[in-house]
Amino acid sequence: MPQRSVVMIGSTLVVASLALAGCGSRDAGSSDSGSGSSSDKVAKIGVIAPLSGDLSALGLGIQHSVELAVKEANEKKAIPGWTLEVEAVDDEAKPDVGKNAATKLAGDDAVVGVVDNLNSSVAPDPARLRDREIRDLRQHQPGPDQGVPMAESGWTVFHRICPADAVQGPSIAKFVTEDLGVKKAFLIDDKSTYSVGITDSVEASLAERGVEMQRQQIAATDKDFASVLTKVKEFGPDILFTTIPSPAQAAAIAKQAKSMGIDVTIMGSDGCNDPVDFIENAGGATEGAYATSLGPLVTDLPTAKDFLDRYIAKYGVTSAFTAQSYEATMLVLDAIKSVGVKDGKVDRAAVNDAISKIHYKGILDFPISFLPNGNLATGGIFIIQAKGNKFVQVKGVTL
Repeated sequence: MPQRSVVMIGSTLVVASLALAGCGSRDAGSSDSGSGSSSDKVAKIGVIAPLSGDLSALGLGIQHSVELAVKEANEKKAIPGWTLEVEAVDDEAKPDVGKNAATKLAGDDAVVGVVDNLNSSVAPDPARLRDREIRDLRQHQPGPDQGVPMAESGWTVFHRICPADAVQGPSIAKFVTEDLGVKKAFLIDDKSTYSVGITDSVEASLAERGVEMQRQQIAATDKDFASVLTKVKEFGPDILFTTIPSPAQAAAIAKQAKSMGIDVTIMGSDGCNDPVDFIENAGGATEGAYATSLGPLVTDLPTAKDFLDRYIAKYGVTSAFTAQSYEATMLVLDAIKSVGVKDGKVDRAAVNDAISKIHYKGILDFPISFLPNGNLATGGIFIIQAKGNKFVQVKGVTL
């Protein structure tokens, strides 16, 4: 059977996760020529993200970050004799479309890696597909460092470079109770896998800390929030916490709350980490609001300055997962280079194993390595706050 499957790094606002999977082999070119030579072999880095629709700004940010990383790798002749290309596929933020996108990339023997899955609801089927392929390829029982469960669902090929819900929820609860003194909280989710998952984790963690709560759901298409906000006003919480993945919708809630005279601290999850939709377009309604970031605020990192300058010069504006997607791509490329070419091939199973064992530090300036379940071995979340027309970093929260 053809040796297929991909080294995948998935990024998520809505899952807030970056993942990767891999196996298979691909013929390497015999040419020693540099990037762009007609004798080069072509290796592709795939992207699966919402490239159209309401989340397209985030999805295109992911795609552009991968493109920039690949362009730079080609300029440096990172893989001698190979030209790297980007193959981007729109998942439309829909599980069935995402599954088809994964099937398409998995069937392309030139694909050696994929940065993918912004949305939690889209991730499971593509992950299962890749997991099945790597198991089929190996055709034996898992050894001590093969076939280990990755992520909570037991996948063998899924890694995150951002905190899981089980980390985010307790970290958020710790901040709002210890730093903000919250005693009453109103929680809003939008019924999506991402939103419900984080809200469940926050709710459970706040309950352990004795916080009084109410919780309501909205739909991702809602534009009028009067009925929910009336309940917020009646409850009188210290904080209104939303895990809505759309920063524009979260800002609309803040604007309507202000128009209804509701005086409450607003906090969003990492979905609100968008200075344009959540701050600039909110007309001041989100001033002072908090959000979470899955890594340090890149604008404050000297290690990220050159990257941001190059990215903004080419694409104009960053999005919430710009830096994380670039970091994920660089991590995959680092793993590919560490495996190298042997007998004219790159063994993708070896690349996957290299990622599982990797110790990497890049523009985000924190060490990235993975637990046996595929989650980050270190790290926490960062709290950011809307001030003027931008976010400022408040603090990092570790458990």
